[in-house]
Amino acid sequence: MKRMSFVGIATISLCLGAVPAFAQASPAVPVVTLEETLKVAEKNGPNLKVARYSLSIAQAQLNQARARSGLALSATGAYFHEDSLPGTTASTGSAGGSSAAAQAAIAAGTASPVGENFQGGLSLTGPSTSVSLQAQHLIEEGSYHDQVSALKLSGSQTLFDGYPGGRGTATLKEAEYAYRIAEVTYDSSALAIAFQVKQTYYTLLGDQHALLVQEANVSQAREDLARIEAFLKADQATQLDVLQAQIALKQAELALKTAGNQLVVDRKDLSLAVGWPLDKSYSLAETPAPPIPTLDAGQALRIAFENRPELKQLALSIASGDVALSLSRSEYLPVVAVTGSLSVNQDWTANFNSGTYAAGISVSLPVFENGLLAAQVKQGQVQLASLEVQQAQEQQSITIAVQSALFVVGQDSENLALSQQSVTAAQGQYDLEKAKFGAGLATNLDVLQASAALMSTESALEQAKNAYSLAILNLSNALGL
Repeated sequence: MKRMSFVGIATISLCLGAVPAFAQASPAVPVVTLEETLKVAEKNGPNLKVARYSLSIAQAQLNQARARSGLALSATGAYFHEDSLPGTTASTGSAGGSSAAAQAAIAAGTASPVGENFQGGLSLTGPSTSVSLQAQHLIEEGSYHDQVSALKLSGSQTLFDGYPGGRGTATLKEAEYAYRIAEVTYDSSALAIAFQVKQTYYTLLGDQHALLVQEANVSQAREDLARIEAFLKADQATQLDVLQAQIALKQAELALKTAGNQLVVDRKDLSLAVGWPLDKSYSLAETPAPPIPTLDAGQALRIAFENRPELKQLALSIASGDVALSLSRSEYLPVVAVTGSLSVNQDWTANFNSGTYAAGISVSLPVFENGLLAAQVKQGQVQLASLEVQQAQEQQSITIAVQSALFVVGQDSENLALSQQSVTAAQGQYDLEKAKFGAGLATNLDVLQASAALMSTESALEQAKNAYSLAILNLSNALGL
């Protein structure tokens, strides 16, 4: 019995609870490729959508942090009228005296003399720098000829706030690390979805192959039964031979039904992974087995440590934790800043002007905060230590996963070679039993047993092929590829 080989795809009409019928590929049922399923899953996968949204949120947060770390310009303007309450006496005095009082009040910035007040200003601020320009003009109540103007330019620059480059730099670094972690999370989700789709694709492709093998087994079992029934009529077989052939056919039909049901279930799994309706009907195009990474155990571990997203996330989290801890410790240190201002005042009525300037340095230092800073530092230290422990554990888990995947690939490769040899041997034994039967040296039972053994080895070969493909996929996943 020379068994059929197959390289194409057969479309099988399946009815759960019934033996599937034999059919050829039908144009009505679409044939999809691995590349198509991966593209659809990338577009429709809900987990990837969530990761994409998280990445967008992290990008927006990073943009906000960058905006805060730069300069910002703002403008203000105001008008108000101030006057004395009825029945009270305004302290205005003469026009000149009133203007002098108004000028002093404006210069000091502590009062708003009665009259029409116009104010405006510009402010330029940054994480460590602040510059402002303020202008005010007063038209005193009772005489629109009594007017006073003032202009003040002030600024400050933080020289040291406990963190190298400024605490604003630390905040920006934390936002950058958060965005990079979101990027790794997105890449990890994409890899996970691609792995799931490939895994279910190769599983379903193996189901299609197994179904073809089981169809061939049923066809051969029917031929064996018909042949033995003909021999029975010619008194060259017994009722026991016919019974054995009938049992073999029933077993082949049951195996075919099982393979058909498994194909239906696994097709739903692939549809779920891709994002298709579960009742979608399609068959899979042939695709080469996944490429085998050619590397030894040491190279495999180095690749895994470089590519596994879990380690990338932990490394970025540790770096961000270092920044957060340094930022908490900086709260213990003094904040040193230089300040300066320049004011010019003009009394337009008295034709009098004056100007002042100020320059200085300020230092602020926490004296007592009820243990808040110590608690913050302690929290940062514990979080950092926890991340470092997780990193060491993850490296150990990845080491075990890679070594196990390498072992399974090697084992399944040997099993595949052995299955191929078993099929060759079973085919040879079947041909020998047929020849011996023709020479009267073997019985129908011998031929039936050889046929059953060949069917079994061919089914095992398809299982070995599928297991080998999945083992290679698992190795690639363990390497983070």
